[in-house]
Amino acid sequence: MKLTVDQITESTGGRVLQKGPDSFEAFGIDSRTIPAQGLFFAIKGENTDGNLFLEDAFKNGAGGAVIDNQDAINRSPASSTIILVKDSMRALQDLASFARNQSPSKYVGITGSSGKTSTKEFTASLLSHRYSTYKTEGNLNSLTGLPLSLLSMEPKEVSVLEVAMNCPGEIRRLSEVLKPDVGVIMNVNPVHAEKFSSIEAIADEKVSLVDGMASAATVVYNADDPLLGQRLESRLVKFAYGFSPNVDLRITDVRMRGVKGSSAVLISQGRQIPVETMLCGFGNLYNVAAAASVALTMNVAPEDVVRGIAQLRPFRQRGILIKQNSIDIYDDTYNSNPVALEMILKMAYESSGYRRRIAVLGDMLELGPEEEAFHQKAGQQVATNRFDVLITAGPLSKRIAEEAEKRGILVYVTDNSEEAALKAAAIVDKGDLVIVKGSRGMKMENVVRALQERV
Repeated sequence: MKLTVDQITESTGGRVLQKGPDSFEAFGIDSRTIPAQGLFFAIKGENTDGNLFLEDAFKNGAGGAVIDNQDAINRSPASSTIILVKDSMRALQDLASFARNQSPSKYVGITGSSGKTSTKEFTASLLSHRYSTYKTEGNLNSLTGLPLSLLSMEPKEVSVLEVAMNCPGEIRRLSEVLKPDVGVIMNVNPVHAEKFSSIEAIADEKVSLVDGMASAATVVYNADDPLLGQRLESRLVKFAYGFSPNVDLRITDVRMRGVKGSSAVLISQGRQIPVETMLCGFGNLYNVAAAASVALTMNVAPEDVVRGIAQLRPFRQRGILIKQNSIDIYDDTYNSNPVALEMILKMAYESSGYRRRIAVLGDMLELGPEEEAFHQKAGQQVATNRFDVLITAGPLSKRIAEEAEKRGILVYVTDNSEEAALKAAAIVDKGDLVIVKGSRGMKMENVVRALQERV
């Protein structure tokens, strides 16, 4: 979106210190990758201060900068535009909010502890059967990522964006910026738990998505999550999905085929919508139901929903089945939490025809004071779902190994994903199903890569 300097200063409360270009069409926060003639926002982070990198930003092609330290102007060329604000982060968000208000697009905001990116992709895909649709690239869903998405998007009829958080208050702020016409709240799990006092506090944070929504906006939510319904009772326009009775979209007649996908019937307003999908596990079934709920509330035809669901595919590191030399590798390495892991282990149990089931599991991070108990429970679930071999990576996952070994599972304990990769490559054989999962910081994709190279 092209914005003039006058619009930028008006929306951010900024003051022009130096006049250069009088408008900008590209925006960024990384001095190394700033777009040509883009406007650089000098943001202060925990470990760095963007005001110190103005010289780099201009060397790499910036045409102007928004700063919150007046001394930073000394690092800029005389031909550039410099705007001084109180807080560069806040200014970026305020400018994005201004841009959003100028757009005729309908906005869908998606939040939840897990499945946001997949649901965003599925939702955009289903909506595209009726509307021109924009979606967040990658997972630009943070206090900086979402505003940059709003500032860079092409004008479309519908825009689908993720809304994420690391700390209390972030979803409320992002909702104030985005002002979703449809808000989706998928689930509440103990993710980023060390920043919150309880799981209820995490639920409050997720539900704060509604704080930036108009009273007539629609909230789509998972009715099977007990922490959500009670917090949304006062909302006038709601659309609930799940297995529960008396919801707006009910999941019924489920047939799970393990890593080969699933089928179900979705019932909404008396219509039965048969679903066949290659997506695996109950987690993806919920993601599909959320996407279908948004599509139906936005008047996509049921037959297009059926057709669209059949075309959905998993995304990189989010439940992709890799078949290689008679070994099936299930790559779910993007992230992990206790609920998501439990679903994946159960999915593996439902997968038949394999010589062995092998789990390669890394630590689940940011779980707070209950982290040890969550890992111990995961070890019990490995045994319950009848895995033959378990390889763990990281110090927390030793608790998974201890519990699984007590229950008769063959266990190999390693310190990191590199060691786990070597062990997995040494023991896998034809006919095995290998499940690989762990938190983002564990880099469990190293295991998948090693298996692909090995076999």
